[in-house]
Amino acid sequence: MGFDKAKAMRNAERYVAQGKIRSAIAEYRTVVENDPRDIATLNMLGDLYAKNAENNQAVNCYLQVADHYNTQGFAQKAIAIYNKVSRIQPESIEVSAKLAELHKVKGSLAEAREHYTTLAEHYQKKGRRLEALAMWKQIAMLDPNNTEVCLSLADSFFKEGQKEEAVEAYADAGGRFSRKNQHEDAIKALMKGFDIKSTDMRILEGLVTAHTALGRAGKAVSLLEEILENEPYNRDVLYLLIDCCIDSQNAAGAEKAVTRLVEIEPANYPRYLDLIRIYLNAGDPASASRILTMSSEYLLAAGQADECSKWIIEILERDPNLIAGLWLLVRYHSFLNDENGFMLALERVCEAAAAQESIDDERHALAQLVVIRPHETEYRERLDEINEKYGFEDSQIDEELLRAQFAKTPEPAEGSSKEAAVVNPSTNGHAPHGEPEIDPEKKDDVIDAEIIQQASDDSNAPARDTAPELSASDEQNIQKELDSITFYIENDYNELAEKAIGELVSQYGDRPEFAALRNRIGAEVEEKPQPVEVEYVANTLGIDEIRSEFGIETADESVDDDYDTHYHTAVAYQEMGLLEEAIREFQDAIALAQPTDGTRRFFQCANLLGHCFLQKGRSNHAITWFGRALEAGNVSDEEQHGLWYEIASAYENSGDAEKAAMFFDKIYAENVDFRDVSERMGNLTVNS
Repeated sequence: MGFDKAKAMRNAERYVAQGKIRSAIAEYRTVVENDPRDIATLNMLGDLYAKNAENNQAVNCYLQVADHYNTQGFAQKAIAIYNKVSRIQPESIEVSAKLAELHKVKGSLAEAREHYTTLAEHYQKKGRRLEALAMWKQIAMLDPNNTEVCLSLADSFFKEGQKEEAVEAYADAGGRFSRKNQHEDAIKALMKGFDIKSTDMRILEGLVTAHTALGRAGKAVSLLEEILENEPYNRDVLYLLIDCCIDSQNAAGAEKAVTRLVEIEPANYPRYLDLIRIYLNAGDPASASRILTMSSEYLLAAGQADECSKWIIEILERDPNLIAGLWLLVRYHSFLNDENGFMLALERVCEAAAAQESIDDERHALAQLVVIRPHETEYRERLDEINEKYGFEDSQIDEELLRAQFAKTPEPAEGSSKEAAVVNPSTNGHAPHGEPEIDPEKKDDVIDAEIIQQASDDSNAPARDTAPELSASDEQNIQKELDSITFYIENDYNELAEKAIGELVSQYGDRPEFAALRNRIGAEVEEKPQPVEVEYVANTLGIDEIRSEFGIETADESVDDDYDTHYHTAVAYQEMGLLEEAIREFQDAIALAQPTDGTRRFFQCANLLGHCFLQKGRSNHAITWFGRALEAGNVSDEEQHGLWYEIASAYENSGDAEKAAMFFDKIYAENVDFRDVSERMGNLTVNS
C-alpha cells in the first residue's frame, strides 16, 4: 500500500494542536522522507525541532530550505531562513558569509556590510589576516564613497606583502577622492601606489586625471616622461602621455610623444591627425601643415587620399597663402595624376612665393611648370629672370620623371639630364618646406647615368624605343607603381624599390621614368635580350662603389638576397597597414629559413606573422605562428615570455579563458613583474 501524504499531514496538524510536538515531528519527518521536494513541510519540521529545543536538527532542516531558495534565486526567502539559523547559532561564520552575499545581491548594503564586518573581525581574531583583508575589501566595495576604508585596506595589503592588491586599493582610493573633487588627497593616495609599481596603468591614469583637474597637466606629463626614460618602448605609457597632452592642448608635448610612438610602430601615424586639430584650434596652420607633411605619405599610401585632402583644404582655409600648405596641395594632385589640379596648385605656389619673396619656392614651382607647359613662355621668362638675378644654373627637378608622369603617350628617351637631382616625392621637387636640399658640394657624387643605345649589328643604326605603347589603364597602373616606388626610396627601402622597378620593366619594357628612378638609387636592371642593347654607364661611381658609399650590403648568396627582399617588403607592407600583402611576403621569407639555421630569421618572421594575424583578428593563426617562433634556436627568456604573453592574449581574444590563464600563469611562475601579467591573471580569474 502506498504512502498517504494527506493522512500524515492531518495527523501532524492534529498533534500540533494537541501540543504533542514529538508525535508531530515524527509525522512531518515521514512526509519529507517520502517527498524531499516539499520544502514548506521541511521548514515546518525545522520550526518544530527549534520549538522542541532540538537545535542541531532544526539547523539541518533550515540549511536545506535556505540552500534551496538560494539556488532558485529567491534571495529574500533564503535570507529569512538563514536568519532563523543565525538566531540559533549567532557565531556561525558560514551563515554570516551566506547572509553577507545575499544582502549584497539584494542591494541591502548596510546589512551586507554588517555581516562582512562580523566575518572580518572573526578572521582577525583567528590570525587569518589575508581572509580578514578579503572581507574588508568587500566592505570597501560596498561603500564607493568610503575613502578611509580603502586607504586602510591598501596599507594593510602592503604590510602583508600583497603588493598587487595594495596597488589596486590605492588606485581605488585615488579614484574615490577624485570623484569627490578631493584631488590633492587623490594624488597622495595614488603616489603610494606609484612608489610600489610606477608603471601600473590604473595609478598613472588616476594621477593624470587628478593633476589635470588641478590644472597641473604638465606635472603629469613630466611624470610620464620620467617613466619613459627608463622604459622607452612602453606603448601603454606613450598612449597615456599622448592623450594627456592632447586633452590639455599641449601640442608640442603631444607632437614629441606621437613622433616617438610612430618611430616604434609606424602604423600609429593616424595619431598625427589629432595634432593637426590641436594646431588648427590654436590658430597655427603652419604647424598643422608641418604635421600633415609628416603623415601625408602614410595617408596616401594607405588609400586615405580623401582624408589628406580634407586636412589640406582646412589648412588653406585658415591661410590661403601658406606655402607649405600649397606644396601639400601640389603633392595631392600629383598623387592623383591630376595634371590640371597640379598646374593650378603650382601657380598658387608661385603667386604666394612671389608675394612673400620666397625665391626658392617660386623657383621650384616654376621649374615644374616649365616642364609641364613648355609652350607657355611666361613661366620660362620668370624662371630665367630669377636664375639670372640670383646666379642659379642647376635644374632642381627630375624633368624626365615629371614629364613622364603627365605624358599622354610615352616618348623615347633622349638621355637623362646631367643636371638632375634627387626629388623629394612628398613635395614634387620642393626642398625648402620638405626634405633638405642636396648640398651643392656633394652633387658631383650623385650618379650621372647616361643611356647609351647601341645597335647589336650596326653601331650606327638608329636606336629604337623598347617600350610599347600602353593603354590609359596601363598608364594609370604604372603611375600608381611609380608613386609607391618613390615612397620606398624616400624611406630607404631601396631593395624593395629595385624589385618593383624590375617587375615594371619585365611587364612594360624599359621606359624613361623607370630609368630616372634607377638613377636615384643607383640600381641595375637585368634586361631581356632586345634588338637594341641598353647600357648604363656611371660617370663617377660604379655600382659597387655606390653600394659601399650608401651602406647597401650585397648578400653573398641568392637565397639570402631573396630572403631579405621578401622580409623587408613584408615589413614595409606591415607598416603601411597592408596586412594581406605583408603576410604573403613573410610566408615567402620564412620558407627560406629554418628554426635551427643559426640565424634570427625564422624567429623574426614567425613572430611578425603572429602579430599580423592578431591584427587581422585571426587568433588561431596567430597562436600557430607564435608557437612556431618558440621552435627557433637561441630564444631568450624575455622573448619566450613575450611569446607566451601574445599566445595568452590571442586565446583570450578567441574566448578561451582557460588556455589564456594557463599561459599567463606560466609567465607569472617565472617573472611576476612581466608587463601586466598579474593584472591579466586576476581579470581572467574574476571573469571565470
